[in-house]
Amino acid sequence: MEYVEQSIYYHNDQEQSTENLTPFEQLSAKNVYEVIRVKEGIPLFLEDHLHRFRASALSVGIPLVDSDQELTARLYQLVIKNEVFNQNIKLILNKEVGLLSFFTKSPYPPESYYQTGMKTTLLKLERQDPNIKIQREEYQRTVLAEREKTGAYEVLLVDQNDNVTEGSRSNLFIVKGGKLHTSPANSVLLGIVRSKVVSICQEKELEIIEQNIPVAELNSIEGAFISGTGNDILPIASIDDTVLNSTNNPIIQTIMEEYKRLTENYIANKKNY
Repeated sequence: MEYVEQSIYYHNDQEQSTENLTPFEQLSAKNVYEVIRVKEGIPLFLEDHLHRFRASALSVGIPLVDSDQELTARLYQLVIKNEVFNQNIKLILNKEVGLLSFFTKSPYPPESYYQTGMKTTLLKLERQDPNIKIQREEYQRTVLAEREKTGAYEVLLVDQNDNVTEGSRSNLFIVKGGKLHTSPANSVLLGIVRSKVVSICQEKELEIIEQNIPVAELNSIEGAFISGTGNDILPIASIDDTVLNSTNNPIIQTIMEEYKRLTENYIANKKNY
């Protein structure tokens, strides 16, 4: 069962009370989903999220019939009516049930992680169809069990060729030889924050290389971070027994600062619109 929070959600274009969760009980089979972070009452990078959501829906044969304008208006109404200005919104599209839009449980990392970095662990696991956001219960259970067993904040996935591909709910970037590296786009989820990191690198003329990241090379990297809707840019302090000084790496510091500036400008522009 989904975590449905606050007082109001939308079932298609109809406002519903969270006291009635019947549509959620009817969810079955493949569900396409999207998670959007709301900061200061503004759904961050909403246009990018809706574009990805629409593409995911189309790829599994469940076209999204609502226009971006309709969806945007609905999500802003969700924010206003619930009077919640810092939490994640989740969209779920199901062929039989339709579209559900609601506030969901939003576990953000503690602020201290941005200053010290956080712990990660490796797990031999691959996500099928990584470019499509489909709910996979068995995958989620496996990842959660690994986090609880190791005490790691994030699980980094390792493929059959012993390459680290991405985080269980994030994209992975490493710094090696003074350059930024990340997995090829066709082998990972194309995260919205990932795309912003790529844009920042282009703007600041920081070289970024898309190539496989072998596990065997992790002990020689200079730093690493994950990117994601719930994490923003989050530095990594350790990968299993490999300790990293990511928070003091100048490349990572630049990307963190530029991403913060980017989000602040986006919020300010939307508030002034």
